[in-house]
Amino acid sequence: YEAYEDVHGTKPNSGLMKATVLNTADDLGNTGPDFIHGWGRINALKAFEALESSQWVLDSLGDGDSTTITINVPSGTENAKFMLYWVDPEASAGASTALINDLDLSVTNPSSAVKLPYVLDHTPNATTLALPAINAADHLNNMEQVEYHSPEAGDYTLKIKGYDIPFGPQKFYVVYWFEEPTIT
Repeated sequence: YEAYEDVHGTKPNSGLMKATVLNTADDLGNTGPDFIHGWGRINALKAFEALESSQWVLDSLGDGDSTTITINVPSGTENAKFMLYWVDPEASAGASTALINDLDLSVTNPSSAVKLPYVLDHTPNATTLALPAINAADHLNNMEQVEYHSPEAGDYTLKIKGYDIPFGPQKFYVVYWFEEPTIT
């Protein structure tokens, strides 16, 4: 928070901070999020660099609306991560699901292949909880991440859709991070 304020002259929104910390974390365990390590280990240097270089977009959507964001991935990138995050309204006590406003993320690479975010199988048994994340539509969480290992250089088109937003418009952040093949 202090580093953001030093760079941008104002206090950051907590949603931006959470999204940045999640998206720049060092992955541990299975590829992507998992039920043992979550999103991984916080990497404060990466998070600061993403905030310093303003690697995020703030926007909002209403129910059924959609928008696209184009982000250029430079050549030589080892890993590219894109995360959609929103601060969801609180659910009522005892609700069957905690998610109120549901946004969806899909990413199209320069070769026109579409990729959906990581999702985990939350069936309550040891076998399914240990499975790695797969790429599919996510209607359970307020954070969705798409990751590319050894991505091709070029423009990536992120589509954000207001799948079900009963209390809108819903503000959201898209944060992104590119890993360089260097040691810091």
